[in-house]
Amino acid sequence: MTISSTVTAAPHSASARHLPLASAGEASFAGVAFRAAARAPSRPGIFILTRGIGELAYPVYIGEGDDMAVAEEAVRATLPADTALADGLFYMERANARLRSHTVRDLVGKFDPPLNTTDRKGPAAPELAAIIPDRAESWPEGAREQLATEIHVTEADLERLVKEFYAAAGDDPVLGPVFTRAIPDWEGHYRVVQNFWSRALLGTSRYSGNPFSAHLALNLKPEHFTRWVSLFQQTARRVLEPAAADRAIAKVEHMSTCFQAGLFPPGLDAAPSHPHAGQGAASA
Repeated sequence: MTISSTVTAAPHSASARHLPLASAGEASFAGVAFRAAARAPSRPGIFILTRGIGELAYPVYIGEGDDMAVAEEAVRATLPADTALADGLFYMERANARLRSHTVRDLVGKFDPPLNTTDRKGPAAPELAAIIPDRAESWPEGAREQLATEIHVTEADLERLVKEFYAAAGDDPVLGPVFTRAIPDWEGHYRVVQNFWSRALLGTSRYSGNPFSAHLALNLKPEHFTRWVSLFQQTARRVLEPAAADRAIAKVEHMSTCFQAGLFPPGLDAAPSHPHAGQGAASA
C-alpha cells in the first residue's frame, strides 16, 4: 500500500460532522441543542464530554441518566485517564428515558466518540483518536477482516521486530536523527515498544501508555511518518508471518493517520496543545 506524505482523510471529516465551537455557551450537536457547563447537573438528561481541537468541540463520550451528575461521575471513575483528556462538557435536560436513549444512539452513530463502544458506525475522528484511545478498537478499511484471521506470533518475534526496525531506522537519513535525539536509553525503549506490540498482537496488558503524547515535542513532519510506515512495512514482512504482518502494518498505518491528524490539525498553523501524558510511550 502506498502511504501519502499527507494526512489521510477521515471517513467523517470535521466539516461533515458539523461540530460546534468549543467556546460556545450553547451548541447544536446534530441538530440537538446543548448547554455548556463545568459539570453535568443533577437532573435527567444527556451529557457530552468534549475535547477542543482547534476551535471545534469533538465528542469524547455521550452519556445519559436520570441523574446526569451521577452518570458523569460513573464514567469518570471507570475511565479516569481517558475522561481527564476531555476539556469541555455540554448537556441537555430530558426527562423521558426512552427518548434519551434514542437520542444517545443517534448522536453516538453520528459522531463515533472514542469512549462509547456501542451504537458506533465507524472510527473516531483521527484528530481525536490521536489523543484519546478509541475504545471501539476501530481499524482502517479492510482491516476488520484481518481481526478474524488467526495469527501466530511470539514474544521472540516481537523482540526481533522491534530491534530490527530500530536498527534500520537508526541508519535511515530521515528517521535516524530523530531517534538519536529522542531516545537516550535504547534497551528501555525496546522493552516499552515490545510491550506495546505485545498488547496489540497478543492481548497482554503490560503496556498502558499513550503513544501520541511522546511525539508532541519531536518536531515531526509528514515525511517522517511516510518513512516510518515504509520501514515498518519492510521489517514486518521480513520478520512476521503474513497474517501477523498484515495486522501490525494495519495498526501502524492507522496510527500514522491519527498521529498526523493530531499533530497537524486541519486549519491550524500551530501545533496542538499538549494533552495529559499517559504512562510510558511507544514509537512503533
